[in-house]
Amino acid sequence: MKPRSKAFTLIELLVVISIIAILAAMLFPVFARARESARKIQCLSNVKNIAMAIQIYLTDYDRFPPKEHRPEVTSYFSGCSGYETMANPYLRWPVILDEYVKNRDVYRCPSARNVCTVEWVLPDLTDWFKEYQQAKICACQTIFPNGWGGTMTDSRAINAACPTAASLDTGAVELDIQSSETVNYEMKTSQIDDAARYLVVAERGIQGDWWAVEQVAFPEGCRLRWGERKMVATCGNCDSGYAIDTRGCTVAKSAIDKFWNDGTWRSTWTRHLGGNNIGFADGHAQWMPADAMVAAAGNWKNPHPSLEGVDCQCLPDCPWGSWL
Repeated sequence: MKPRSKAFTLIELLVVISIIAILAAMLFPVFARARESARKIQCLSNVKNIAMAIQIYLTDYDRFPPKEHRPEVTSYFSGCSGYETMANPYLRWPVILDEYVKNRDVYRCPSARNVCTVEWVLPDLTDWFKEYQQAKICACQTIFPNGWGGTMTDSRAINAACPTAASLDTGAVELDIQSSETVNYEMKTSQIDDAARYLVVAERGIQGDWWAVEQVAFPEGCRLRWGERKMVATCGNCDSGYAIDTRGCTVAKSAIDKFWNDGTWRSTWTRHLGGNNIGFADGHAQWMPADAMVAAAGNWKNPHPSLEGVDCQCLPDCPWGSWL
């Protein structure tokens, strides 16, 4: 009798491969979720470090960082009020907090898809405003000091044509996590009702600053203002300005209703498993689901919100009327 071959038959080999493929298909989503959970924890640690730095700063000065008050500067920026402070590289919050944080990597989120970097840098001169004027920098730009940008940003001629975000050097400091500068300038600590509920630092998207809850809840989206999204759905010439973006961070005009009504699909504009990390004035940080942020944020029908320091921009006819 002829002995049986020890080799696998083709059928047996195909069965084994099929089983391995099925197991891999089942496990890959688990691995991806585990990896994102680890990134979420790392990012949460970064947010907490910045929140603690802000808390220490508040302990030292009893108020949030100052504004630019020189009349010649405020007059120069009269066409874009508020930028006179953000154009001062030494009054930017990450710069002020540098001595408390000590590590600029904490502003980086490992899961950020639309990475934010420092775009405009001024040399370390005594009079930044004089340099700003002489350089003829694009109007109303937010500036950082030399050393915060990469090799291209720090060495390029400031008075050259305004560069696009795509031309910026990747060596610049990433600011995927940031405090909200324009909301809290010079506010005293005594004005905070509850430090444990007052939002001071959060993940951000391409927007240079955040002040509304949708920018915090959905940082991977751009132009996320409920009113503007509503406008996109009705006006006839908004496609180029709102519904199309080369970074792929806007919702197509035809899909706006889906964004309003499909929570699972809407969560793709979050950064960490349907939510994001936020930090508070008392120094603690936490992960919070995006929809819960919007529900908790202050708005005109909620005099006692559970999330302060950020506004809800929902209009009275917002599709998420139950949140009002």
